[in-house]
Amino acid sequence: MDKKTQALVEQYARSLVEVAFEQDAVSTIQEEVRQILTVFAETNLKTFLSQVNVTSEAKKESLSFFQESCSVYMNNFLEVISLNDRANILYDVLKLVLELFDQEDNTYDVTVTSASPLSEEQKTRLLTIVSQKFEIKTRRLVEKIDEELIGGFVIKAKNKFVDTSIRSQLQAFKMNLK
Repeated sequence: MDKKTQALVEQYARSLVEVAFEQDAVSTIQEEVRQILTVFAETNLKTFLSQVNVTSEAKKESLSFFQESCSVYMNNFLEVISLNDRANILYDVLKLVLELFDQEDNTYDVTVTSASPLSEEQKTRLLTIVSQKFEIKTRRLVEKIDEELIGGFVIKAKNKFVDTSIRSQLQAFKMNLK
């Protein structure tokens, strides 16, 4: 994405976040953004909206389906996106909106990759430790399994990364032998 497009994405995202806080509609808008992003994930809507050969009217019609079930704030936002012919950046704007909400309230998902599934007790302890060490509020734990780690785990949250896997320790050991 070029700098001009990135600046537009940031401008639209910040505007929606500001409205959400000003109108005390953060949870509503967060939920609506998540629902729209789910549609993006389950369909080829992002590709469709990015196509230059798709008319503005067709893009506007696609966005109107969201407007039927969204709050007045999201309706207005989607209308501005449509009127300014910016449907092609909507996905990136909505992703950034969620990131900005997370930054604002310091709440993040924690992704843990381990060689085998964690028990509920381990998950609870891990969330508590990550919350304290990273100084964040944890929303939820996203667990991934990667048997190539051999043992240990990899934690990602708030642009921080901790790798205690045996695989990384073996790689470091191998590098030290060279």
